Amino acid sequence: MRSDIKIISRASESSSEGKLRRAGADNVIMPDKIGGSHMATLVTRPDVLEFIDHITGKVNIRLEEIMINKLKEVYQGKTIRELEVRNRTGANIIGFKTGEGEYIINPSPDTIMKPDSKLFVLGTSEEVEELTKILF
Repeated sequence: MRSDIKIISRASESSSEGKLRRAGADNVIMPDKIGGSHMATLVTRPDVLEFIDHITGKVNIRLEEIMINKLKEVYQGKTIRELEVRNRTGANIIGFKTGEGEYIINPSPDTIMKPDSKLFVLGTSEEVEELTKILF
């Protein structure tokens, strides 16, 4: 009824996910499933998971999403290469979401900043702050 509200729901059983989505949930979180995946990854790839936990647990590390529509007009329609994010701020563009909802991991430097898309940037708080000063 209200498409402007994001609904996040919790489910205990897999069979509930479809029902919750049909009822309007945008996301369904299953804590037991997430916990099980986390444990399995600790067994098979412990250093990868510990690295991610290290990044997400640090106060000074930020993962930000940047809406292309909010960039200064001079940056819209430019490529990632032309933004020179890494050279200018030290932050890294690690992902891109197209206007159609497709996620691209480690997007090409030739990826164009199109309307309704997003950048995902990883960096220290200072690097991300500098980036926002430049782009907005």
